[in-house]
Amino acid sequence: MLNTDSKAMSWAFIAMLSAVSLGGCGSGGSDSKQLDSNQQNNSNVDSNSGGTPNTQEKLTAEQGYEKLTSNLVDNVIIPTYQQVREQNLKLKMHTTQFCNNEQRDQNSLSQLQQAWQQTHLAWQQARTIKLGPIAETFHYSRIQFWPISANKLANDVESLMAEQVDLSGGVSAMKHQVQGLPAYEYIIYNSDVPLLEAVDFTRRCAYLGAITENIDTMIVNSIEAWEGDYGNNFKHGLGVFSSKKQALEKLLTIWFEYLEIIRDNKINGPLALEAPGKLELIESVLSQTSITNIKANVTALEKLYLGEQGFGFDDYLQQVNQREDTVTEIGLHFQAVYDGVDATQYKPMQTLITTSEGRAQLAMLATSIANLRSIMSSDFVQITGLAPGFNTNDGD
Repeated sequence: MLNTDSKAMSWAFIAMLSAVSLGGCGSGGSDSKQLDSNQQNNSNVDSNSGGTPNTQEKLTAEQGYEKLTSNLVDNVIIPTYQQVREQNLKLKMHTTQFCNNEQRDQNSLSQLQQAWQQTHLAWQQARTIKLGPIAETFHYSRIQFWPISANKLANDVESLMAEQVDLSGGVSAMKHQVQGLPAYEYIIYNSDVPLLEAVDFTRRCAYLGAITENIDTMIVNSIEAWEGDYGNNFKHGLGVFSSKKQALEKLLTIWFEYLEIIRDNKINGPLALEAPGKLELIESVLSQTSITNIKANVTALEKLYLGEQGFGFDDYLQQVNQREDTVTEIGLHFQAVYDGVDATQYKPMQTLITTSEGRAQLAMLATSIANLRSIMSSDFVQITGLAPGFNTNDGD
């Protein structure tokens, strides 16, 4: 059994990292739609959460679709993928520096772990957009194969290390679970085979480098597609999309699916029916960043809803449907989710699922997510006329 505690970061560091990396979280909306790195995580929600003055001219539905599709591609989706690439390139650089450093120690390993965390948090936002090439080419599961138990992953990675497979050609043809970020996490956090003490250190370093190369190739593929034909088709309702409305409905389907993944797989799965829960179902159990992952996921879903600084679904509600009241209510539900995340104090999931207080906090968080989903699947859908396909986890 893997030791998931000895190499873990402190809770305080997780909270700090979350605040630095996810400064746009928990905004709940504001007049200026400030979802940037300088924003406080828990700003107040006001009646103008969509950021659109009431004096703006009313738009038709088609005008709203055009503004939505264009802004989402250019100012949300592409930048989200670009952020993953930027962080992964930094991880690649840190990997090379760490592996070439003959004076490497626990401090330099911690720096490498921090670089992985930044890449993983960027990916946690991008993975909510399971649409287009990243889904059609299985890049999604190759960057992060999950759910998978820590022990299963350990066995697969250690088998790869023992087989002495040539890594010079990369890892793209190997099992999905050994290609991406969870495998990298295992190598740098595993306390059963500490990286600093590994007799096959050189091979493990080569493996880490191959993983970052593999991720870069896949992310570049998605960026180029969204900057090219796929993004253009999404904007104009062409190709695989019968209309701009249908493109938005497809994106909303993915949006709802991921909201349910957070609730069902990331929270209720490990929580189980009673203590001590199910350790094997925890995401990122070695790095103990499960709760930080959830905050990154919710941040990404809110960015899609708000359209970042541009025209979002909140603006559509106001300028097409004249329903600022619904915008305010949805903003309050987002804030309730952020409050639920913060209530956990970013403790390791394996700690939360074993205590009465932690289990109650997770249950409340799951409820807040269910409530957000409820208003989006009822009021939002009915008012906007946007009808996502509810072929999602709960069978709706």
